[in-house]
Amino acid sequence: MERWAWDDFNEPTNDTDEVWQQFLERLCWEEGRELGEFVFTVSQLNDYVRGLINDDPILQGLWVRGEISRWQVYQSGHAYFTLKDETSQLEGVMWRERLAYLREMPKVGDMVRVFGRLRVPKGTPQQPRGGRFEIEAERIVREWQTGVWWQRFEELKRKLQAEGLFDAERKRSLPQFPQRIGIITSLDGAALRDMLRIARQRHAGIEIIVFPSLVQGEEAPKTLMAALQLANSERVRQLVGEIDVLIIGRGGGSMEDLWAFNEECVVREVATSRIPIVSAVGHEVDFTLTDFAADVRAPTPTAAAQMVVPDRQEWLARLEQLALRLNQAMRHRLRDAAERWRRLAERRCFTDPTSLSADRRQLLDLLTLQLDKAFGRDLARWQECLNEWQRRLLAASPTAQLERWRERLGRYDDALRAAARKALQRRQQTLQVFAAKLEALSPYAVLQRGYALVRDPATGRVVTRTAHLTKGQIAEVLMADGQLQVTINEVMTDDGKDAANL
Repeated sequence: MERWAWDDFNEPTNDTDEVWQQFLERLCWEEGRELGEFVFTVSQLNDYVRGLINDDPILQGLWVRGEISRWQVYQSGHAYFTLKDETSQLEGVMWRERLAYLREMPKVGDMVRVFGRLRVPKGTPQQPRGGRFEIEAERIVREWQTGVWWQRFEELKRKLQAEGLFDAERKRSLPQFPQRIGIITSLDGAALRDMLRIARQRHAGIEIIVFPSLVQGEEAPKTLMAALQLANSERVRQLVGEIDVLIIGRGGGSMEDLWAFNEECVVREVATSRIPIVSAVGHEVDFTLTDFAADVRAPTPTAAAQMVVPDRQEWLARLEQLALRLNQAMRHRLRDAAERWRRLAERRCFTDPTSLSADRRQLLDLLTLQLDKAFGRDLARWQECLNEWQRRLLAASPTAQLERWRERLGRYDDALRAAARKALQRRQQTLQVFAAKLEALSPYAVLQRGYALVRDPATGRVVTRTAHLTKGQIAEVLMADGQLQVTINEVMTDDGKDAANL
């Protein structure tokens, strides 16, 4: 039976109700039901909604402001993105013909204005994308501000980085041959199936323990923290054994889809994990804060499984190669050892050992002779040294030194006496000369020649001027053989004048 769709009635008209009525009547006729009993299929309802949106002129050319939370350019050249604000998000697409005219390629976290038309894609059996609307972008203009989600991301990143949670010194290396691997993710996600498939392909003998958790939504951070705490708990260790490495992650999505892995509580739990952790969140272009706090970041969950699980076939091939190299090395070593043994066996020390003994005997005799000569020379030298030391010891004995000092003291005593006599003679001669000079200069010698010395009897001072004497004054006259006490009757100057009248 021919199927009718909304597109068959999508003709220009101002009466939408009339078109809708025609659409319902046609569908009821097709189904053989009354108008009030009609039940829509999902595709029929989607066709109706698509017609409403596509016919609205406001929605065919509008500006929308939001933050880029996902931006992916496929191999076809078309770009698919997600716009969001604090409470809502909108999917979008920009065909490669329009994408080529962009001056600057948008990136996650940019605040942009998008001009385009709203559309509802029509689903196909191969790609049932109907039932949601998206904006078909013609222009994207970047605004000079950062989105709210990206600002939260950067602020929390700076805070945790300042605390040292992302330091390279805290990173631990992954075990090369883990026996037990833990995976924290959603049980319904494709990421878990991909990781299990890769693990079975690479090494089916490794035990894998899955810790279920929500990876999106408001409850996701709590369940992720609970799964991390459970994996690191002593209870799990006792029940299943030591877990060598943990993988935490999920498949790709927009920034708000991955936001549970940016929550501070989850990041701190990852940083304090006792078990080394591999963060595998989203695609290669997606980054979350758990990537910085984990010991290793994997671009995708599949890559994380390849990174953690050793390839059994590859290691078997390497072991076979090493075994082959070991066998070859052993054969070379044995061949070299046999050749060395043959050369050693041909040496004279093994073929004629007595010849070597004869040479050693001659050498021993020669060394004995040289030793005797050297011992004799050394003995004579030591005897000569001993005699010299004995002579020095006798010369340095206290008796000999005392005798030498006595002899030296006698010489010093004679020399001192002679020097004292000579010095005494010199001093006596000098004294005689000075005495003669003193005698010649003595006033008493002058008195012997008839002169007299006048002194003041009260002070004993010599009177040399008539002005020092007065009439009636008593004076003392010193002569060669005694002294006179005289009274001054008259004082005359050299010019015959009376000094008393002056």
